[in-house]
Amino acid sequence: MILFLINLFSISFLLNFVWEISQMGFYSTLGMGDVSDYGNFLRTHWEVSLKDALMVVSVYLIISLILKNCLPSGDVSQGQKWPLTWNSGWLILLLSLPAWQAVIEYYSVYIYGRWGYAEAMPLIYGIGIIPLLQMLVLPGAAVLLSRHLLKE
Repeated sequence: MILFLINLFSISFLLNFVWEISQMGFYSTLGMGDVSDYGNFLRTHWEVSLKDALMVVSVYLIISLILKNCLPSGDVSQGQKWPLTWNSGWLILLLSLPAWQAVIEYYSVYIYGRWGYAEAMPLIYGIGIIPLLQMLVLPGAAVLLSRHLLKE
């Protein structure tokens, strides 16, 4: 399980880092770093990607705990192996992370002013669609890649 979590964290970090850098056209330079200050730019995206990877691992562990407690057999290993088949764990993953990201976006953009959106950012109820898609697509991809690499 520890090896899987390390793999999941590493893959999540890499996927999110590439995503963060490639989606910069949708954000203002407010809080997200300006490419002209390359060191600060990389540090900012490094930190954000680390937090994203921690979100993915945290939700993975929470789902494992929930499913372990829901299984009639009480088999602990089954709670950790939820990604092997389509089940309620996947539904929790696909709903919880975009919802969590929507809350983060709202507070970071409108309450704390940590970052802002460029005009190119498509919005739904004032929240950027790009970060919601990030948390809809990348966590599942990271779980699947981790599972595949470790042949679990």
